[in-house]
Amino acid sequence: MNRLLYFILVLAGVALADHPTAGQYNRNRASPSGSLLSVEPVDGAEFAIGQFFDISIELHNIAGGASPDISGLTFSVNGTNAATYFGRTAQAVEAWNFTYFVSAAAKYSSQATTVGVSRFSIRSVSLTSAGPLSFTATVGNETVSGTWTGRSFSTRKAKNVVLFIGDGMPSSAISAARLISKATRFGKYGPDNNWLNIEKLGNIGKVMPNGLDSMITDSANSASTYASGQKGWVNGLNVYADTSAATLDDPKTETLPSMIRRLRPNMCIGIVTTSEVQDATPAAWASYTRRRADKNYITDQYLNGWNATLGGLTYPWGGVAVKPDVLMGGGGEFFCSKTNSTPNCASLANADYYAKFAAAGYSVVNTKDALNSYSGSAPLLGIFTLNHMDTWIDRNLNQSNLALNAKSNPTGAASATPSQPNLDSMVKVAISAMDAKCGSNGFFMMVEAASIDKSFHPMDFDRAMADLLELDRTVAAVRAYDPYDTAVLVTADHAQGFDVWGSVDTQLYAKGALNDNGNSTIHIQKRHAIGDYDVAGWPNLVTDATTGLPTNFAVRYKMAGGKVDGPSHSENFNSVTVPDSTTNPLTRNPTANNATLTAQYAPDTVYVANANDQEGTDGIAWIPNLPVSESTSVHTLQAVDLYCGGPRSFAINCRKVMDNTELFFILADAIGINGDGSYNSAAPATSNNAGIIAGSVVGGLVVGAIIGALVWYAFRSKKAVAAKHEPEVKTPEVVSA
Repeated sequence: MNRLLYFILVLAGVALADHPTAGQYNRNRASPSGSLLSVEPVDGAEFAIGQFFDISIELHNIAGGASPDISGLTFSVNGTNAATYFGRTAQAVEAWNFTYFVSAAAKYSSQATTVGVSRFSIRSVSLTSAGPLSFTATVGNETVSGTWTGRSFSTRKAKNVVLFIGDGMPSSAISAARLISKATRFGKYGPDNNWLNIEKLGNIGKVMPNGLDSMITDSANSASTYASGQKGWVNGLNVYADTSAATLDDPKTETLPSMIRRLRPNMCIGIVTTSEVQDATPAAWASYTRRRADKNYITDQYLNGWNATLGGLTYPWGGVAVKPDVLMGGGGEFFCSKTNSTPNCASLANADYYAKFAAAGYSVVNTKDALNSYSGSAPLLGIFTLNHMDTWIDRNLNQSNLALNAKSNPTGAASATPSQPNLDSMVKVAISAMDAKCGSNGFFMMVEAASIDKSFHPMDFDRAMADLLELDRTVAAVRAYDPYDTAVLVTADHAQGFDVWGSVDTQLYAKGALNDNGNSTIHIQKRHAIGDYDVAGWPNLVTDATTGLPTNFAVRYKMAGGKVDGPSHSENFNSVTVPDSTTNPLTRNPTANNATLTAQYAPDTVYVANANDQEGTDGIAWIPNLPVSESTSVHTLQAVDLYCGGPRSFAINCRKVMDNTELFFILADAIGINGDGSYNSAAPATSNNAGIIAGSVVGGLVVGAIIGALVWYAFRSKKAVAAKHEPEVKTPEVVSA
């Protein structure tokens, strides 16, 4: 194809790449349609200069399962033998077989197909210059070719970079959180600037969260895309999935924090979450595995990096251990060593990882009080629960509920943890500790509000809203810390298909008979309480007028909202004051396993509406539209919002519609990962907040007079200025909240 025709087709929107084959099941999504050969990274992959990645080439045999002969493979990059081009030795050819189903019909009729595989790989390579390079792999009648592109970022645009991830946070949830927490003036938020802090950041983009293997993503591959810039597979962390059974041998792509640790060693790294620190989103910034459930390995990788020996492998790898300067959240189960007094531990090799981190110089805190009194420097490890931390509602409004989880103690002891810190408290301590250690070298921090997603899954909407508002307050705290030199990004890793279609009068709803006094099965009396369009009106605000905190969800007029998807369940629109003790974090539990149906339809587990669901009692029955094995609702397709604030040279990069891969490069650009790390502050000469306020009061008229004089002078001197124009001195512009 000649270059002119290529660009004509691109401009016309013609798909030049190999669009995924339609269908639910697939032998290998990295293979071009119909091909038995695949190259990973795939065609179109982009990398930061110096970012390490592995190359894996698989040849498949679908006729009997024997491993095919790959000895005749030729693999070139820019016309040169790939091993020579990268200066690396290829690994010994590996072989295995696997089975898969070609369709759902094949799965449910137990008709699996066996595939034989031979794999050629070159490990730990990187690109040394910006721009595209071509690759071609050929063996027998199979050929795969494509392009990889290197991108360079040499100018640092911010001293600090903070990425907030509202896990599972759709744009509709942001609107809903504003609706129940911010007053309007006759329907307008603008006159009183009553927007969420997220919305005040000023630069908005849209991010497409789909992965490589599927249009619907999970937190592992979506967060990994932010961390390493590659589309991935569900459950995978910073790997291109291969077809082997092993989970640590898949081809990796280096994370941004690993690059920071190698190339900018004096810059701090923080990871703060309300989930287990081994959960998908935080783990994506420091680990590599095909299986997000490898939580004991993930714990080890935080401290020691990817370890070939643990996987029984001999691959080289140039990435380094991230060793976050601050690591906070839940997940004590994989730090503590199992003993008679700590029976709930499951660490790698039963090692005491609290002790390992302490030996590496970390201060270790396990309680809210210990965190609040901490005033030292990084490195700091704060693990506050055995598994996920609980939601804001139970951490603050219903603290007695914390006792429902009798094994939440982060030490592994068979007891509940009495209190847990809030997200904003953790972030403030993290910033203080990193400032004390890294000072002017700055920091990168990923902050996750994990239980927006973990509450949306069981359709516990009040808990999701409360955790979203906690995220919003945390954004405000970071902006107050340093609005000039800190780049702030807020987005979601994927969406949950939640929306609001009206309001519910909960008093009227409670009075209506579910079966309309025996005359109906479609809940007419209950549905009288739901208002849409003009009678949707406005819900009660849940926030306290003095503190602004969401302290009252038991209001009369609530949002009529829900998910586009769901298992069998019922909905009464009430708040769940006492969550199900079997959940983590503590939330609603909308379904229960029906043992009779499960036995009848094995291997499926069949979930039905939970008779003990507090939010389902006397509730409207919802028609399920998910597989019977789903006990909660799931992730959905829609694009997620991206909000950015900070130095203008950084923030303007967010103003576009983008693939989720692009966020990695926005972060790399903000840090200037390929530069020397130098940074010119965007702050004014008086950067102290009090000084700014005082200066604005005292000097406002002076500034106005100066501006007026300059405008007058420019008007009077137009011809002179045109004739003799001095070079403009550009100073960094701050996009303020």
